[in-house]
Amino acid sequence: MTSIGIMGGTFNPIHIGHIEIAKAAYEQYSLDEIWFMPNHIPGYKDKKELIDGQTRLDMVALAVQEYAYFKASDYELHRSGNTYTAETMRLLSHDYPDAEFYFIIGADSLDYFDKWREPAVILAHAKILAAPRDDASKESMQRRIMQLHEQFGENHFYPIDCVKIDCSSSEIRKRLSEYDFRNYTEKQFKELARELYMSPNVLQYIIEHHLYNVL
Repeated sequence: MTSIGIMGGTFNPIHIGHIEIAKAAYEQYSLDEIWFMPNHIPGYKDKKELIDGQTRLDMVALAVQEYAYFKASDYELHRSGNTYTAETMRLLSHDYPDAEFYFIIGADSLDYFDKWREPAVILAHAKILAAPRDDASKESMQRRIMQLHEQFGENHFYPIDCVKIDCSSSEIRKRLSEYDFRNYTEKQFKELARELYMSPNVLQYIIEHHLYNVL
């Protein structure tokens, strides 16, 4: 049976934090692949700053191209209306009956997982791997996992041990508009990409396509 991690999100844009969480999940849970799956229209976020799905998928493909075990997936982009994890996992299990799925989330999502649409359906089709994020400590994440075990039963939620990277897509979008990228040397450009927690090829794509108010 193939073990597949699902890394869902808007990826608006994808950043190094996403990559590092996925790498840790891949290594610690002996996954065969991880699919980075941009949402079509997520039911839980403000859509005002959400750029089109194909553009976000292009950035994901650029960010993961150096990793043989990562894949940019357009699975959710073909669906109409809002996309919900429960329906995605139900469809994936039907389409890939020989796969074992692991859904990767940040620890902040654990706090309201029981408020997601049809959480029991999600757990019927995938194990949940949670990574520390923001101010959540490993201890508080483990306490929350224990609470969820009491609510939903054991063998559903597992921690990812990885370094927390202090970045977010929303903060990156704000910072991108502050720069004039026309006067950077190649070395300076790579250093700036690191400061923005982005791979240089994704940052170059954003500049070339004038995304996020970049001139």
